[in-house]
Amino acid sequence: MRKRLAALVVGAMILVPLAACSSSGTTAGPTPGTTPGTAASGGTSAPHQLGAGQQVTVAYCNGQRARIMEPPILRAPAPAAVYVHGGSWVSGNLETGGFIIRTVGPDLASLGFVVVSIDYRLGPREPWPAQIEDVKCAIRYLRAHAHALNINPDAIGAWGHSAGGHLVALLGMAGPTAGWDVGAYPGVSSNVQAVVDMAGPSDLLTLGDKGAAPLVRQSFVSLLGDVPPEKVDAALRAASPVTYVAPDNPPFLLLHSDNDHIVPPSQSKELAFLLTLTHVPTQLVIVHNGGHDFDQPGQSPDARQISATIVEFFIRTLLLHQAATALH
Repeated sequence: MRKRLAALVVGAMILVPLAACSSSGTTAGPTPGTTPGTAASGGTSAPHQLGAGQQVTVAYCNGQRARIMEPPILRAPAPAAVYVHGGSWVSGNLETGGFIIRTVGPDLASLGFVVVSIDYRLGPREPWPAQIEDVKCAIRYLRAHAHALNINPDAIGAWGHSAGGHLVALLGMAGPTAGWDVGAYPGVSSNVQAVVDMAGPSDLLTLGDKGAAPLVRQSFVSLLGDVPPEKVDAALRAASPVTYVAPDNPPFLLLHSDNDHIVPPSQSKELAFLLTLTHVPTQLVIVHNGGHDFDQPGQSPDARQISATIVEFFIRTLLLHQAATALH
């Protein structure tokens, strides 16, 4: 793994010149940690031009926050990677995720990626589909402001864990006909070019009745609000990534632990099988004894190796524009 990643890093760095942009050589941006720009419609803020190494927080849609981290070495336009947190669709924020955001994000930024972490409206106060509407709107925001944010609008990927994995899978698969491209920045695409789904539910109808899986299903059902009982299954099917498998889906990296008692590994295996059957470039990594959060002592691959796998996948798909490695 390290040798493969090192080779990819060398290739990536050829594309990203080893000349850091100093603050005197870039357009001054907002102070790190503040919301840049002026207020815009739909609970958004329009960003100023950002420079290398800057980190800012913006209101992207419906008053939700996105933290944007520019790479320390910047050659615009740069690929972007967007992180979507977990929390059963009802908790968490853009800081949630442990090494999944705290290690993967900086690793990607160090290689020339613009790294984004987002909040989204939480249930059950905000019923489905508010959550996926926000995630899609975040991509439209980034694409609409790609120039100011130094983003290549044709090289945006997303990674997420648990409920966030479910949301990024839908982000990559469900197009405008699903009805979730609503709100700010109409007419701007919410498509992404690569997806990393970490222990996300892919088929809400087949979660099963073992471990905490029934609670996961019930957590999502609670998002649906006043849906008649006879229509719940149809609503769950419409919100399941497996429903949207198609040949034009972007490359997928799926990671799941073999001892995940919250979202069973059969969920990622089912999605990987359907994607591969449809000839979508797909990589499946089964983590031994990693639990739901991929943070158990002695797990294999370990957290550092998982981070390297995610970085390698995004380098291949977004920076070098190569297909994902074969399913294994």
